Amino acid sequence: MTEQGGDLWQHRLSDFRDTVAREPMPGCGATAVVSADLGLALVLKGLNLSQQHGTSAPRQALIEEGESLKTRLAPLADEDIAAFEAFMAAVGRDENDDGRRDALHEAAENAVEVPLKTARLCDAALALAHQASDHIEAQFLSDAVAGARLIHAALHSVLLNVSANAGQLGSDTKRDRALYARNGLAHRADALLATITADASD
Repeated sequence: MTEQGGDLWQHRLSDFRDTVAREPMPGCGATAVVSADLGLALVLKGLNLSQQHGTSAPRQALIEEGESLKTRLAPLADEDIAAFEAFMAAVGRDENDDGRRDALHEAAENAVEVPLKTARLCDAALALAHQASDHIEAQFLSDAVAGARLIHAALHSVLLNVSANAGQLGSDTKRDRALYARNGLAHRADALLATITADASD
């Protein structure tokens, strides 16, 4: 898919799905970005439709924040593909190549940083979903909760790439720092989703 233009979002949804099913890339990172972006769209749906029934400055601020997050999140699908391809290129270098080790460590850093960046934006999207619950009319709340669940699942999915690649970072300190960030994001996401679902059931 990347060879056809470089922008995953320009392809049909069915093409993306079928490519995920058959090709090495897009992988779980890019798929997680798409899922998170759709989840955020469901949260924004609840806010936008509620805003149509009665304008509110706080709600409008949440809409604008959500749109900003959506704009920043979407490009990470292609960034994830590029990071993985660079990592695999480094892995595939001749083992006798003196530069292979440094190239592998550098590629691993990007292969860890992109999913962490994605997870941080998912974290911000979950926090937005939590804030938004007080500003979404009851008939649209199920969409927002479904969106939060998608974002939560995407966050946990993309963190699998951190777990998979952290061991190639080149130092125990970098590995431990990445895993610490992974654990913190995962625990925060679980707490946020629990609060969102509990509030929705009240």
